[in-house]
Amino acid sequence: MSNLKLFILACLAGMLAAGALLSASCSGATAYRPSGLPERIAFASDRDKAVHIYTIKPDGMDIQSTSSDNRTSDSFPAWSPDGTKIAFSSNQSGKYEIWTMNSDGSGRSRLTDLKSLSSMPRWSPDSSKIAFISQVTAGGGLKYVEIFTMNPDGSGLEQITDSTTLAGREANAGERGYWNSVPAWSPDGSKILFGSNRDGDGITPVLYTMNPDGSDQSKLGLFSSIDGSQPDWSPATGKIVFVRGSAAKVDIWVMDGQSPFPLLTAKKLTDNIDNNSSPVWSPDGRQIAFNCNANSNNDIYIMNADGSNVRPLTYEKANDGYPAWRP
Repeated sequence: MSNLKLFILACLAGMLAAGALLSASCSGATAYRPSGLPERIAFASDRDKAVHIYTIKPDGMDIQSTSSDNRTSDSFPAWSPDGTKIAFSSNQSGKYEIWTMNSDGSGRSRLTDLKSLSSMPRWSPDSSKIAFISQVTAGGGLKYVEIFTMNPDGSGLEQITDSTTLAGREANAGERGYWNSVPAWSPDGSKILFGSNRDGDGITPVLYTMNPDGSDQSKLGLFSSIDGSQPDWSPATGKIVFVRGSAAKVDIWVMDGQSPFPLLTAKKLTDNIDNNSSPVWSPDGRQIAFNCNANSNNDIYIMNADGSNVRPLTYEKANDGYPAWRP
């Protein structure tokens, strides 16, 4: 299978796991630059035949590749809080495992050896943990997507969700199995926010939170559930950006993560004919980078936190996806 096909499959898998099966003002935001390093956005692209991770300035200038090895595919980048390292998913070892590297692509190090599709790493705010997802095959051949955590050197691996405990609900999961996807840490690191299809029809995702050890898994907010996935929680403003929609159309929404009734604050930011996905906050909470397929392929776009001033960051005859903003 070609690297281009692998990339497209990875994009589709990410969309399925994040909710494709399925304006808030930040004027009070203050600058949040914990790393003190120049702003860059990392993303995955198949523009050089293989899928590699690139970094670029928010103005679209100075694009740099982190790899020239066309034998491997790298995707799903995530910056460390100090801005010096990138965690990512790579098939360099034969299966997609979680790796880290320096921001220039040097010092590659494999962290996992699960021999399954592992992706979407996210660092905890204090750099002590990396959360990620990996596929688990349970009894009866059902495949589940579960959330794991580990130390930044790969030690201390723990599976913190277990869909096999959802006894008697396999009928909803069908052949798909349940999935828990795109873990996002709260600003203080006390909670992990994620989407899961464990509720209702087994297809539409709902947002859940849990403690970093997997305990206290509950729906976000009080009294009502919020359908959506692909969340990102802004350390600067406490707002949550996420995707919401159906198999035909996915849009980007924002809500107040500090409210006990976040659904009441939810507002849709994108309202076009295209699919918009994988939103992430800028460090100061004033902008959002995201995927959009407006040009019949995936490009990276940026917009203000209220949905205004939408503009493309990349414009290539290639698939660019999964942006990550350096802290």
